Amino acid sequence: DRLAAVFNSPGMRPVTALLLADIDNFKKINDTYGHPVGDKILATVASVIRSNVRRDVFVARAGGEEFALIIEGNTPEEVMAIAERIRRTLETTPFKNSRTRVNYGPVTVSIGVCMASSAEDAGELYSKTDIALYGAKNAGRNCTILYQDGMQKDFTKSWLIYKA
Repeated sequence: DRLAAVFNSPGMRPVTALLLADIDNFKKINDTYGHPVGDKILATVASVIRSNVRRDVFVARAGGEEFALIIEGNTPEEVMAIAERIRRTLETTPFKNSRTRVNYGPVTVSIGVCMASSAEDAGELYSKTDIALYGAKNAGRNCTILYQDGMQKDFTKSWLIYKA
């Protein structure tokens, strides 16, 4: 809803891109260390994301272990630099319990990016960003993928193969 509101708001800087960042192997973290540790990791990831973007970037937890970022007024190169800065910062952030000295890390994210110019509306922008995120997961995780024309076809084809 927020994406649609920002996407269609007069007087706002135009939405440049949507980023979806998904914590890699988060279920394994929760299953191994428990939900309190998972919650702490979610909070740390949110803090790292927030500290690596301008104050006017809308950041929200999109569900589960996924975060959405609405970027306004940046070039595609700047958007990709933001995504990579977040990814690199997270992969080098220590995730450990100072009391028990258990090391949970590294914690990495896969990031899908879609430029708003590639979509007609907020729904299409979200779908294409999700396809880019799927591409990042398929590429081995801990990477950033920018949506490109043709990815929809590849995604649909792989989904049909998976379902068969």
